[in-house]
Amino acid sequence: HIARQPILDAMGQVFGYELLYRADANATACTASGTLAASRVLTDAFLTIGIDTLTSGRPAFLNLTRDLLVGDALTLLPSAAVVYELREDIAVDAESLAACKALREAGYAIALDDFVPGSAAEAFLPYANYVKIDVLATSPVERSRAATRLLARGMTLVAEKVETAESVAEAKRAGFTLFQGYYF
Repeated sequence: HIARQPILDAMGQVFGYELLYRADANATACTASGTLAASRVLTDAFLTIGIDTLTSGRPAFLNLTRDLLVGDALTLLPSAAVVYELREDIAVDAESLAACKALREAGYAIALDDFVPGSAAEAFLPYANYVKIDVLATSPVERSRAATRLLARGMTLVAEKVETAESVAEAKRAGFTLFQGYYF
């Protein structure tokens, strides 16, 4: 099964969907390995269900593991339909950086998931279009500082794990333009 979680713009309109693997229709979380889950979402979304059925033409944010990132299959998907989301556990090394560079040069959009300012994931920033920051794991001051720096680099910021109207308002004030979480 594929779950889809909407990513909304500042007006509350659906911008895109993060597609997530679920073992069965009643599952509320994923317990499968990252590579299995990501591979199943990719194959089911494009070969079984159909990406337009799932997203109505909006971007599909798809989680990647390192194995998928450095493989050759990602360029088989249409660049206009996907945003490749780099999980926070992807090692920053020459091979993963080269894969990001190649994807970006081929016209693919990249999002950094659960980005932590000052972490090794900073090395991926030159290739990223979107940066997702967990509002539950960061303080408003941390988010504001990160937003100022990342917006200056032309990034689109996504506030994720948004659970309250106050979190939405604070993230908007900081410069976030996309929002995702149980609040919605």
